[in-house]
Amino acid sequence: MNPAIRFVSMSMLGLAVYVGGWYVGGSLFQLVQLGAIGLFLAAGFFALMTGGTRRIELCAAEYILGSAFMFAMLVAFVRGNALSTEFGAMFLLVLAAAGVLARQHWVGRIDHVFRCAYIALIASVLVVQPTEYLTSVVGTVERSIGLVRFTPLGMHPNLCGLVYGGGSLLFFQHFLSTPRLHQKLFALLMSALCLSMVLAASSRASLLALALTGVVAVCLIAWRGSRRARITLTLSALTLLAVGVFQATAIADYLTVILDLDSPTRGVNSGATGREVIWQEGVELVFSDPVLFFTGRGVRAAGPEVIGFPVESSYINLALEHGVVFGLLITLAFVVTAWRTLGRSFETGVMNPALLVSGLMLVFVLLQSVFNRYLVAVGNPYSLWVLLLLVRLNLNPARLASASAATPPWRDHPPLRPAVGTNAVSQP
Repeated sequence: MNPAIRFVSMSMLGLAVYVGGWYVGGSLFQLVQLGAIGLFLAAGFFALMTGGTRRIELCAAEYILGSAFMFAMLVAFVRGNALSTEFGAMFLLVLAAAGVLARQHWVGRIDHVFRCAYIALIASVLVVQPTEYLTSVVGTVERSIGLVRFTPLGMHPNLCGLVYGGGSLLFFQHFLSTPRLHQKLFALLMSALCLSMVLAASSRASLLALALTGVVAVCLIAWRGSRRARITLTLSALTLLAVGVFQATAIADYLTVILDLDSPTRGVNSGATGREVIWQEGVELVFSDPVLFFTGRGVRAAGPEVIGFPVESSYINLALEHGVVFGLLITLAFVVTAWRTLGRSFETGVMNPALLVSGLMLVFVLLQSVFNRYLVAVGNPYSLWVLLLLVRLNLNPARLASASAATPPWRDHPPLRPAVGTNAVSQP
């Protein structure tokens, strides 16, 4: 295995994540996005060139996603949609690159690469947009435009909720996994900064998804966690409750502003911002054509510029693009993977925080996707992470254990035991 080529692969991956976090306006937007995807493909290519890739049969998730993309390409080609055919091919290549990266001996270092890229993104936001960030995070309402929602590096507030909400979980995973105090404190700080980005963007769908993900985590720890974990959970809950009671008025006022609850267009009396109307239109479109009900229209062939309105739900969007059958299969791939991962995180009798939070990351994206269409995407940092994570969590446990055993451990990164290291979720 060539260390120099491995370093190039990791560098390309980090650049892909960093570049994918910039949403510049104008004609450069597509160029930057294609550049990020090109860097990700280059990372997969150089990873393959290291010579350390294990030959492992395709996992169920790869079969499902790969079949869905190829079928969507065929549908788009038959319908004469060249752009959708190209999108399908691009998604298929990204999936292949993710499969190669997930099969490397150094797969655990990918977590570290993503965290470093997120740190660089957050630092860039604070350097480039410090005033805008502070204005939004405190909850500023202007008479002419209403609540000022933050758009970090040009990113749409809803997408910001996915990217930085997922980032908060990525750093919280490291907070739970690392034994070093200074790393714990830094990871907690970065997790809080990511969460502040979500608040500044007033991304309510992501905040709701994070809250429900937290409820899932609490229930799992209360049900299957160790006595120590339950005591820690109880003390944390009591601390939060005390802070909530002591600062109830200030917290309620802040949440009312930052969540835009009194807004005539986004508030509690606005009818869920019209989403239920959009969802109804989307469902009616799914059932409007018996053929397209099963075949779909092709990848990225159900955008607002094509069908006339935005589909603010990944599940309706999957049905429109891939057909109901493949849409259900893709959704089940995520649901089953999350379910199995959360179960495995407690199977040794001791909670594995890396596996637990990995499962929660999938729970978060599944919940967030009810309100947004980012479940299967490649143009932003967290979607790339989710795709890699989905593959990693479905790989053959025995093969992954042998691959980990063949790799010299990093100084601060001991290999996981085979029973716990299922799917190679490691603790860099």
